[in-house]
Amino acid sequence: MKREEEVKLLSASTGPYGLRVQLALQLKGIQYQYVEENTFNKSELLLRSNPVYKKIPVLIHNGTPICESRIIIEYIDETWPTPPLLLPSHSYDRYLVRFWADFFDQKFIEVLGLVLSGWSFETKTFTSGKGQDEYAQMAMTMESGIPEMERRGLIYVEGKACLGYMDLCFAPYIALFGPFEELTGLRLLGSDKCPNLHKWIQSLLTNEDVKLTLPD
Repeated sequence: MKREEEVKLLSASTGPYGLRVQLALQLKGIQYQYVEENTFNKSELLLRSNPVYKKIPVLIHNGTPICESRIIIEYIDETWPTPPLLLPSHSYDRYLVRFWADFFDQKFIEVLGLVLSGWSFETKTFTSGKGQDEYAQMAMTMESGIPEMERRGLIYVEGKACLGYMDLCFAPYIALFGPFEELTGLRLLGSDKCPNLHKWIQSLLTNEDVKLTLPD
C-alpha cells in the first residue's frame, strides 16, 4: 500500500517567493498543509528546516525540507511529473526560462531597493534619482527577452493552455507593479513603453490560478 504523501509549506501569505510555490502546488493539485511564518519571529521548525539561509519558503515533503522557491518548483515538477509540466521538455527552453527567472530575481529586488531609497514617503517625492535609470534598464531588458519566450510557448500569453515555470516566477510580483508605479510615477510597464511586458502581465491577470493565489 502506497504511503500517503505528507506535504507542508512554510511561508508568508504575501511573500512572492512563497506564492510561487503555492501556485505550483495548486497547478499540480497537490494537497498540503500551509504553515504561516512570522519572519520577525521565526519558528523552530523553520530554523531547523533551513539552517543555512533561515528563510521562507520551505517545502517539507515526507519530513525532508527543500529550500529556495525556484528549486522547490523544479522539485515539485520532478517529484509529481503528471501534467501540467511546469518546466519545458527541451533543454534550451529550460535554459531560457531559468536564465530570465534568475535575471528577474537578481535585478528586481536590487532595483526596487535603490528606487525606494531615494523616495520620501513623507513628501511623496524623490529626494534623489537613485535607481530610476536601473529600473528603466531592467524593464527594457525584460522586454527584450519576452518575444523569444512567447514564440517558443514558454509564457502565458494569447491562449497558452497552462502556466509554466517562468509565469510562476514572475506572476507573484505583478500585484506590486501597479502600486509601485503609482507611488513613484515611474510608469514603464504600460503598452506604450513595454508592450510585450504589458501583454504578458495582462494575460497573467486573466488566469484563474493567478487570481486565486495573488493577494487582494
